[in-house]
Amino acid sequence: MNYLNALFDSLIGFVRRNPILVLVIVLLAFTAPAVLRGLATLILYIILGLVIFAVVLLIALRWRIYKVQQQVRDQFGKQQQQHYQQGFNPFGQQRQQQTPPRTDEGEVTVSKTTATPEKRISKDVGDYVEFEETKE
Repeated sequence: MNYLNALFDSLIGFVRRNPILVLVIVLLAFTAPAVLRGLATLILYIILGLVIFAVVLLIALRWRIYKVQQQVRDQFGKQQQQHYQQGFNPFGQQRQQQTPPRTDEGEVTVSKTTATPEKRISKDVGDYVEFEETKE
């Protein structure tokens, strides 16, 4: 019942928004019903054509997206295989194939692993404030 009420209300709203078009349709229905039937058939075929075009376009887009996903998966798999074959681990760091230099027993060797970045701000910028910790 609510469906019929909603349909009836939408038809009334259409007539209120487009009174001249409704008047032309009613006049065609009384004066030339064959023209109205032909016009209605033409509109129906146009709507049907648009629906078929939309469905075909949707299917074509889904197929294209599927093909692109397949290509990305294949390319990613090939890159992973190349990285593993070249000696990279999953974390992106290259395996070290060098052995550390031998040292005598008790000798300590310090080596620098990464370069420290240069300071971006000079030492002259800012003030040094002395503070004392107080217990409350």
